[in-house]
Amino acid sequence: MHYQEAKKIVFIVLALGGKRRARIVQSTVSKQLGVSQQTASRLLKNLEEEGYIFRMVKGRGEFVELTQKGLSTLEVLYGMLSKLMSEERGILVLEGKVVSGLGEGQYYMKIPYYRNRVKELLNFVPYPGTLNVQLEGESTLKRLALTKESGLRIEGFRNEERFYGGATLFKAKINGFEKAGIIIPDRTSHPKDVIEIVAPIYLRGELGLKDGDRVVLEVKLEGGGE
Repeated sequence: MHYQEAKKIVFIVLALGGKRRARIVQSTVSKQLGVSQQTASRLLKNLEEEGYIFRMVKGRGEFVELTQKGLSTLEVLYGMLSKLMSEERGILVLEGKVVSGLGEGQYYMKIPYYRNRVKELLNFVPYPGTLNVQLEGESTLKRLALTKESGLRIEGFRNEERFYGGATLFKAKINGFEKAGIIIPDRTSHPKDVIEIVAPIYLRGELGLKDGDRVVLEVKLEGGGE
């Protein structure tokens, strides 16, 4: 399968919420996928022109359905993902490069509630900051396996000031360093291909990492093998 085909199918699956057919609103799709409404509209139009989806626009929103071509392409992608997932039972290997963050991880890892929950679930007190990794190649597709159901949950909470969103944790190794984890907030400003790594130490210093350096993550999916 060509990489561009895979990206198109991933977009459709996310837009439709994992269904074959659904009624969608482009503004909602754009927010969910982290793209502009104009980009979402253009992508849907291109996918219709290329025969991946059928669209029927009436009133507010539109009805979108995967065509047979779309389904066939999805089956190929599913087969590839199944093969990748079976490399090692319960372990997902992701590759990417170190990138600078937005400071979100540092802010949230200083909040006692999140620090305590990470300690309970990953058995270490997190360093007040995260390492940001931009996934590359097939890892951007494999990242779809990191769902709320396959990880460890931190539920959101409310204090007198505001509501703080939840997150999903995964135990992980980074370049062989075992005491680490991935944290995926329910709401984040990062694009979908950027993930945040938590650890009890400053990873850039411990592992000698700088922006652009390649890293390999071995992620434990809950419910997988021991």
